[in-house]
Amino acid sequence: MIDRPPSPQDARQDRRVLWVTAATVAGSFGVAAAVQSTYIYGVIAPTWSGVQAWTRVATNLVTVAVFVLVLAVWRQHLRSSARDLVTGIVLSAAVCAIVRVLAQATLGVYPHLTRDTSIVEMATGFGVGVVSATFATWTMVSGRRLRAQAWTSQQLAVERALALRALEDEEVRVRRDVAEGLHASVQQRLVLAVAQVAQVGRRLRAGTAAPGDAELLDEVCATLDQVREQDVRGMSRLLYPDQLEVGLVPAVRALLRRVPSSVATRLDVEPAVREMDDPVTPALAPTEKLLAVRVVEEGIGNALRHGNPSRLTITLGLESGQLAIGVDDDGEGVPPNAQRSGTNRLAERLAVVGGTLELVGLDGAGTRLTGRVPVAGAEPGA
Repeated sequence: MIDRPPSPQDARQDRRVLWVTAATVAGSFGVAAAVQSTYIYGVIAPTWSGVQAWTRVATNLVTVAVFVLVLAVWRQHLRSSARDLVTGIVLSAAVCAIVRVLAQATLGVYPHLTRDTSIVEMATGFGVGVVSATFATWTMVSGRRLRAQAWTSQQLAVERALALRALEDEEVRVRRDVAEGLHASVQQRLVLAVAQVAQVGRRLRAGTAAPGDAELLDEVCATLDQVREQDVRGMSRLLYPDQLEVGLVPAVRALLRRVPSSVATRLDVEPAVREMDDPVTPALAPTEKLLAVRVVEEGIGNALRHGNPSRLTITLGLESGQLAIGVDDDGEGVPPNAQRSGTNRLAERLAVVGGTLELVGLDGAGTRLTGRVPVAGAEPGA
């Protein structure tokens, strides 16, 4: 269950429930006991029949008022730990018992208040106070739990809606990037290749083939090969990273192979991650691996675009049931005025699933991008 932060309105509601319930239960006990004891003493002990019922009722009402006052002074409605709640119950019941006996002596409920009678009345008052305070506290705590459950349901519904919106936004973004790539790069290269092939074809049909036509066809073949190797494969990686179906580690290695040879790369993988990434018995869900690869892509992209690094270090670990992905570089760092739309967008995607993304500067030079992705199959303490 998601913890619900308390609000002033919650505190007021808890106070109202506690006070009203405690006063109602204790007052009902007191009035019923006063009426019953007045009737019984009037029949069985006629010598006590002179004690009026209103004195007994007044005694119990005063006791109830003090009882509720103690709960208010102790601020029982703001307590949350079991120890504090039990302390409030015992304290209010003890004061209730003492005040009840003092009120009986003051108002002359008993013609002769003996020590034994005082002990019995004090024990009775303490018992009634414990029962009343316990019931009132239980009612208040039950209300808290119901509020927390309702709030948790609302939060989960909001998170599900945000997750769906994020997936829809990501799908639209990928579709747009693929469309732009196809239109801006692939289409232009294909149009040029078609024009070149058509030119050679016209000359061949007219019998006026030029000596350079063979070289032109070779150039067209090279262009088509570049389209296949760079543009089409790049569009494919936007949809699904290379080697991800094999595992997280192979997918990250495939990313590092695309880094320029002038940049030294290093990949550190903890044994726990290798075990979870075993292709025979994989414990990482496809979405978890995809998010982890996106973090590595973002870190490498930021370093190459802004940092001019000579070394990249990728770390994959498992901390507290989360994949910990780190991308360190020794470059110049990300300029303060640099656009971070990609990083911010990825941070939003991670936040939807309970993850985090942080970009910080390292001492000396370079930057570190750290991402955390919750793993459903990991032990919480891992």
